[in-house]
Order: sequence, then C-alpha cells, then structure tokens
Amino acid sequence: MKKYRILHTDSARHMGGQEIYTYRHMLAMRERGHEMSLLCQPGTPLEQRVRAAGFTVHTLKMGGLARWLRGVFAVRRLARAEGYDIVHTTSRRDTLIAAAGARLARVPLVVRTRHLMNPIHSLLSYTWLPHRLLTVSEFVRDYMVSRGIARDQIGIASPTVTFPEARWGAAADEIEACRAGARRSARATLGVADDEIVVGCVAILRPAKGHRDLLAAMGPLFRRHAGLKLAFAGDGAEQERILRAQAAEMGVTDRVMFLGYRADVADLMFGFDIFALATHMEASGTAVLEAAAAGLPIVATDVGGVPEMVVRDINALLCPLGDQAALTAALEALVTDGGRRRAMGRAGWDWIRSEARFTLPGQAELIERYYAQWLSERGYDIC
Repeated sequence: MKKYRILHTDSARHMGGQEIYTYRHMLAMRERGHEMSLLCQPGTPLEQRVRAAGFTVHTLKMGGLARWLRGVFAVRRLARAEGYDIVHTTSRRDTLIAAAGARLARVPLVVRTRHLMNPIHSLLSYTWLPHRLLTVSEFVRDYMVSRGIARDQIGIASPTVTFPEARWGAAADEIEACRAGARRSARATLGVADDEIVVGCVAILRPAKGHRDLLAAMGPLFRRHAGLKLAFAGDGAEQERILRAQAAEMGVTDRVMFLGYRADVADLMFGFDIFALATHMEASGTAVLEAAAAGLPIVATDVGGVPEMVVRDINALLCPLGDQAALTAALEALVTDGGRRRAMGRAGWDWIRSEARFTLPGQAELIERYYAQWLSERGYDIC
C-alpha cells in the first residue's frame, strides 16, 4: 500500500458535519499508514480536536486580500518544506489559499471536497485550482456536473459514523444491555423521565437547518401529548435566541431543551426516542447517519443527499420540504407507536452496519483508491 504525506485544510470556525468529516478521515487515513496534518484557522474546535488526537496542526488566519496573499506564500513554503504528496482542501476560503500555494509548490495532487449544496457562483475553486474534486453524495455530484464540472473529475465518499459498540468494547451478546445502559445514562444527563418521549435534533443552529419549522410542527403534538419534549443540540447564539422566543410565544418553553454544542452528542442520542431534521438543504447529513447508528427512527425532509443516507420508510419517514402538516403527521406516527419506533430504529441499526461506505475503514479505502487513481492520471506513481 502506498503511503502519502497529506495536508488537509479547513477555514471554518465552528465544528459541524464538514469538520467532523475531515477529522474522521484524518483518523482513518492515519490508521492506514498515511502521514496526516492539518492547516486551519487558530482557536477553532477542529484545531483543538485534531491536536488532541496527536496530529501536527498548522494555523493560519484566513479572510481578506492581504491574508490571502500571505497565506498563499505561507502554504507554498510549508508544502515545499514538508514535501506533501496531496493537499486536500475543504471550503472556498481555504481552497483559494491552500490550493494556490500547493500549485505554486508543485504538489502532485490538489483535491477539494465539497460538503455543501449551496449554489456555486464561481468555478475558480473547483476547476482552476484543484486537480480533482470529492463530494459526499450523488446529489451534490450531479449538481456540480450541471454547473459544468466534468463528471469524471469528481469522486463520491459518504460521511462516516463511529459505532458505539466500539466505545463500549462489548461482545455481541452484551450489546442490548449496553444500549439500555446508554439510554439510562443519557436520559439522566438530559433530565428526562423514562416515560417521556424526546424528539432530538442535532444540527448547527442556522436558519437553513429548519429548526423553526421543526418547532412549529411539534406545536400540535405538544398540545396532545403531555410527556413530549424537543431537544436541540448544536451551537448558534442568534438562532437559539430566535428559537427561544418562538418557544415562548408557543407557550412551550418548558418542553424545549437547548443543549448547545456537545462533544458527547453521540452518547446523548441514546436518550432520544426519535431523531428529527427539518433541514431546507443538506449535502448528505452526518447527524442522520449518527441517528441510525444509535438505533433511532428518523423523521426528515426529503431534500438533497438525505435520501441517500437512509432507507425510506424502513428507518426513516421523509417529508416534502415546506409541508408542516406532513412533518407533524410523521412525527405523531412515531410518537404514538412505540413498537414502530423500536422496529424502525432496529432496522436502521442493522442497515448502517451492513454498509461499508459509512465506516471509517471503508471510506478511507475508497478515498485512498481515488488518490492513487488521480495521481496516476496525472503521471505520478508515489510509493
């Protein structure tokens, strides 16, 4: 197996699905013997997590013309000094800096990952700077093709999940007892009784994630089901303020929990009964996969790459975007039927463990093959 020296770059200041994707990919590629390092902005959650995992981290302030110029030449110096085989960028800002610097340093392969489904307004950071592109779903790949990017220049690698049994270290016959223990622990942390039903949403608090739609759809259910609660896990001060005001206006302040950013969210999910995501746009949906891995039934909007991350009507009920009545009905179908919740949750638990593409080793092997193919296409055979 070829061993590569790879620099990942990221300009985000928060810790969302995109950053989790990068972090997990770095872990998996290191496990396969590759030398991984990160370039990011200073003081970010990603920097802290990657450093704690023992990776080399370089920091660079990004944003603005002057920082762009300094950054390009800083990356060129870094790439020449470290002899990277691959520079793998994440978003527009760090691509404009790191891909340009890597090109000047003649790095053999520059790859950009697209995690988002926002409109592409400029092709500069997709076609002129990176040599190849990687994305997280067929939906995003097809959109990129519609914008004029060659299909054969784009690879697809889904987000991954880490399965709780790996943390538990449990034998197969102990898993159910571990799940029950994880539920008790998470419910205690959340402060909810065993007979209450918790609908949980894990997503950064942004308007496009549809938190307001989800809260509105829960309104009729709050009135009909006294033991029902809604938990939002994710940071975003401005949107949290708006959601708190909405909950107060609805008269359900005591039924809505704001958990903020939680590093232990994968464990907290075991305290949920239903996972819900009313997102307006989604390239893939890492949190949806995490919900399946935790054995939760899912209610989500039928947008973007979400349908590729679930099995429709088996572990997830998908609703048209903007159809509040459908969202309420889907949630109520699970709120009122514990047997269906358990059956759908178990179906998701089994399904996601049968799909290698969602595992860290499976994703790493796939991306490794892309790297080798793209290097070969560019005339390199790096051992």
